[in-house]
Order: sequence, then structure tokens, then C-alpha cells
Amino acid sequence: MADLHATFTEFDDIIRLSSKKKDKLRTSRDSIRTDIEKYFEEYRDKHTVGFKGQGSFMMHTTIHPLSSEYDVDDGVYIFGKEEDRPTMQTAHNWIFDAVRNRTSSESSDKNTCIRVVYKSDYHVDLPIYYKTDNSEDEYTLDDEIPQLAHLTKGWIKSDPYAFTKWFLEKAKGKPQLKRIVRYLKAWSDKRQNDNSSFRFPSGMVFTILASNSYVEDNRDDVSLLETLKAIQKEIDDTRFNYSYYECYRPTVDETENLLDKYSAKTTKDNFLNALDSLIESGAQAIELKSKKDACSKWQKHLGDRFPCSSVVEETSNAAAKVFSSPDQLSFDNKSA
Repeated sequence: MADLHATFTEFDDIIRLSSKKKDKLRTSRDSIRTDIEKYFEEYRDKHTVGFKGQGSFMMHTTIHPLSSEYDVDDGVYIFGKEEDRPTMQTAHNWIFDAVRNRTSSESSDKNTCIRVVYKSDYHVDLPIYYKTDNSEDEYTLDDEIPQLAHLTKGWIKSDPYAFTKWFLEKAKGKPQLKRIVRYLKAWSDKRQNDNSSFRFPSGMVFTILASNSYVEDNRDDVSLLETLKAIQKEIDDTRFNYSYYECYRPTVDETENLLDKYSAKTTKDNFLNALDSLIESGAQAIELKSKKDACSKWQKHLGDRFPCSSVVEETSNAAAKVFSSPDQLSFDNKSA
């Protein structure tokens, strides 16, 4: 069977963020934090501020997007008394004013965050939370759940940092799981890039599904295929004619089915059909003898970044001996 473990790890090197890029994003994030801290020191005497990184950047599952900007999420936590809680818009205004001059591009005020745009190809999203325990120290899941300043839904309980901790615990000692999540994101990115109207589940959904269904193997191609099969069985086991199509948030609101957002018939069918097609191609690839043929099966779904050009076919020992022999005979039976 064709073993493409090395090809997958090479693919991972292509799609994951480099150390240099991580350092650049981290520097931008830290500069924004400094701006916000200075603003609160100068203008907000009843509140303090703290920060907690969240999202794929903190979980080390960010990938190079094919056509869109990098996205870094950094939670801004405002600490104060309940009677001093600002309105959602006021909280947004504070953070917007703090970062107004951070870049030459205009920052934007979105429903869930303030976005600071860097022209080089990335942006930093700043979701804003309020906590009334007046503590900026590390907190546990048993402590007060922060409330997100959502401009249309009000103050809502939300704790992405808890989700980050949940995933990092799941992936502890399992670097392969992080690679599997990146492969799934690259697959989704390729499909979205091919058809912008094709709506795939979010990176959070893929992270949860992969974490809950992860199948470890010493080969990444086998691990990915078996994990995909486990995901399919979990959400759409057509053998028994049922489809749960469920993916529940593991922290805060554990009754929220995140796949509800993608349950419209066309959206759901597109995703499940794409999943079935990827599994079928992956299963065929595993059984093929030719590495190049197997690679093309995966590349169809993962895109041109999947490095089939570097695949080298293995040659049998007997054949290698014939073609490397110095006394190989030419077609006229004379010594070459």
C-alpha cells in the first residue's frame, strides 16, 4: 500500500504558520495590547483590563489561507463592578478609540469585536468581555463566565479561552491531532476557494469533530482517513439510515449544536457529500501501490499545495539491482 505519511507532513509544513510569521503576528497583537492598556490607565479609573489569546493561533492550528487574510483573535477582558458595567456599544467605543491609530488602515466595529486591519495580509479581532470579580488572574471553569459585548444580542455568556484550554488538553502529547485539524481546515479552505458560495462548517466545528473522533496511527494518511470515517459515523451513519448531524460545544453552553448553523438542506448535503467523497478517495489512495496515483487522489480534495511533485516511487530491490548494475547489458547483448 502507498505510504504517504511523509507527503502529509510536508504538506503540513506548507500550510502551517512559520515561526517568523507567528512572531510577526504576536508582535502586532502585543502592540495592540499596549495601546489598550495605556488607554485604560489614562481614561478609565473604574475599570482595569486584561487579555487572553484565543482561537486557532493559540491552539497552533492556524493555516495559510488561500485567498483571505490571516485572523488572530485576542480577547479583551474589562474588569469592574456590576454597577459600573458599560453598555455594549460603550465597551466597543472604548476599545475602538484605544486602537484607532494603530495602523494606517481603518479599524472596524463589528457585532462581536473590534477589528484592527494590517495591510500586509492579516487582521486582529478583539472580542470584548466583562467580568465583575475584579480579578485579572487565571480563572477556572468554575469561576464567573465572562460576558461578551455583542452589539445585537446584548451581553452573552461566552468563554473561548475555556475552549482553547479544552482543545490543548485533548491534544496534549498528540501533535498528530493538531496536524489532522490543519488538514481538515486546508480541505475546507480549498472547497471555499473553489466555490465562495459553498458554505462549510467553521474551524471550531472541525476542531471539535476531529478531537472527539481522532484515531491515532503512525501514518498521517491513515489517521486522517480513520478520523474522517469516525466523524462520518458520528454525524451521518447512513448504514443505519440516521443522521444525528450534531456537534456540541464542549464548554459553557454544552447544549448548543454548532452544526445547526449549517443545517439548511443544500448546505448540509454539500458538506456530507464532500465528506463522503473525501473518504472514498482516501480509502482508494491507501490501497493503491503507486504513491503518485495515491497522491493525486488526496490532491483532488486538498488542492495543489499538496506536494505530489516531490513523491518518489519506491523501487523493488531486484529492479534496483538490475538498473544500478555496472555490467548491465544493452539490447545487442554486449556490455553497455
